[in-house]
Parts: sequence; structure tokens; C-alpha cells
Amino acid sequence: MLSKLFNLVLLPTLLLLTVGTVAAVEPLTDPTAAEQLKQLNDQTIIATRVLLDSEWDQFKHGANEATWSLATLWGWRVSESQDWGVRLKLPLMYDQRDNGIGGLGDLEVGTGTAFRLNNTWRTAGGLELHVDTASDPTLGDRVWRLKSAWGVAHDVTDWLTLNFNVDYSHSIAEEHKVAPQHYLELSLPAIFILPYDWSINGKYEAKVDFENGGHWTHIVNVGVAKRLSNLPLVLSATLEKSLDGGPKKFQANFTIVYFFERYHVPK
Repeated sequence: MLSKLFNLVLLPTLLLLTVGTVAAVEPLTDPTAAEQLKQLNDQTIIATRVLLDSEWDQFKHGANEATWSLATLWGWRVSESQDWGVRLKLPLMYDQRDNGIGGLGDLEVGTGTAFRLNNTWRTAGGLELHVDTASDPTLGDRVWRLKSAWGVAHDVTDWLTLNFNVDYSHSIAEEHKVAPQHYLELSLPAIFILPYDWSINGKYEAKVDFENGGHWTHIVNVGVAKRLSNLPLVLSATLEKSLDGGPKKFQANFTIVYFFERYHVPK
């Protein structure tokens, strides 16, 4: 009981106090770099960028799966308080569990808009279509799925941003006789901006599967990121773990993000 209390309450509190102390005595990160670091986990900030993500899933009994994704987001300034964006994600996958099958995964395309409510509050919403484009059925979800998303973010201080996101997904077509998908995802990311263009983040996620009797699953992940000083390039690494057991032991991601600063109008 004491161990769980420490992990859930005391450890985050100590981390928050430590980060606050460091941020108070060290030079602050440049505002542009800080905004780019936030965008890794804050969907209320829209700016043109391209990213390459490498994901490693380690399953129990030694099996693993690797995914390399190329994604891009085009952003436009609509008004002084609103941005609009279009997102495209193309994954390449390798699944060791099924005799080393590799190929194209499921394409994702989406669009959304974000509003700056004031200097510290933002909100955003959008729609995303998950397309069954996998070159092999084992490399995709075998469904066409529509996701509606909404999120809100608050800059508590210059170095701490808190988010709350709601994603509602349901399949609109199923292939290869797979079961329909219908679920709700809630997430609570926290982003800590550190001196010298570094950041750390933590996120709690909960998923309600309506096709499985309203079953809840819980996931936590932590990450660290660095924005290069001479390029608008951010490198990040994250580690994700389910709190409910399941077939996956953990998930690790390494992401490279390049921001097209000249296409992003300053605030």
C-alpha cells in the first residue's frame, strides 16, 4: 500500500517540486523551442512539421514488433486566435510474431483546428480516418475507423503545461471478419520545460472498450526530449507500460521532429 501511495502521489509531487526548483534557478528555454517541445504531447498547438517515429513493442514470451512511421502536419493561421491543420501518417511495420512479416501498415489522415483562448489556455478538436491499407492483414487493424478528438491545455507556468484529451473511436467498416471497434480514450499529459531546451513529460491514459462490456485499461508513459540549438529539430524518447498486464511488456519510441519555422506565423 505504501509503495503504491509513493508511486501515485509522492513521486509525482517530488518530481514537480524538483523541476520547479531547477527551472527557477537555471536559464529558461527559448519560447520558440519551448513551444516545439510542447507539441510532442500537446495537440492544441498546430505548426507545420514532419516527423519520423520508431516504435518497438516487446511482448511476453520474447516476441516483438517494430513500426517506423513517417508523419507530417501542415498548419495554417486562420486568425489571431485560430490555427488549422491537416495530418498524414504512413507506417511501415515488421512483425516478428508471424514469421517475420513486414510491409505497409494502416494509413491515417486527419484534420483539426485549435484556438488560443488567452495567453495560457488553448483548446483543439478534429477528426481522423484510419484506413485499412496494410499490405498484410497481420500488419493492420483490418478496419476503417473514424476518431473524433478534443483537447484542452493550460500553461500553469512557463515550465509546466497540463493537458486533458478525449478521443472517441468507432469502426465504420470491418475487413476479414474482425469484430467492430468502439472505444473511448482519456489522457492526462504533463509537460515540464527544462533549461537548455530540454523537456520531460508524463502521461496517464485510460481506455473504455464498449465492445468488451465497458472494460477499462490503464497505461502510463514517460519521456524526455531535446531541441537542438542550431536547428528546429526535436529528438525524443518515450517508454510506455500497461498497468493491467496483457500481452505487451512495454513499448519504446524514438522520434525525430523537424519544424518548418518560416511557415509558422509568430503569435
